[in-house]
Amino acid sequence: MMTAAAKYGGLIFAPLVWAINTQLGQILPYVDCSRRMHWSLIASSVTILLAVASSLAPQIGSKPEEARTGLFIRHLSVLVGLVFAFALVLQGGAAWLLNACEH
Repeated sequence: MMTAAAKYGGLIFAPLVWAINTQLGQILPYVDCSRRMHWSLIASSVTILLAVASSLAPQIGSKPEEARTGLFIRHLSVLVGLVFAFALVLQGGAAWLLNACEH
C-alpha cells in the first residue's frame, strides 16, 4: 500500500517547493550580484526537479482496482504537481533571462 505522503506529494510538496523557490527568488539575486554566482538558476533547477519528482511519485504503485476517490486524489496530485512544476519553469526562465545586477 502506498503511503499518504507519496499519494499527496504533488498536492503538498510541489506548492511547498514553489513557495521556497519564490522566497529564494527574493534573496538570491543579491547574493548572485555580490559573488558573481548563479545561485538563483541552480535553486530553480533543483526545485523544478523536486516538483516533477513529487508529481510523478503518486503514480508509482498505482493499482487499477483502487477506489475511485483514491484514483481521483492521485490524479489530482499529479496534475497540481505538474502545474507547480510549470510555474517553477517560468520562474527559472526569468532567473536565466534577466540579469538581477542591472537595476
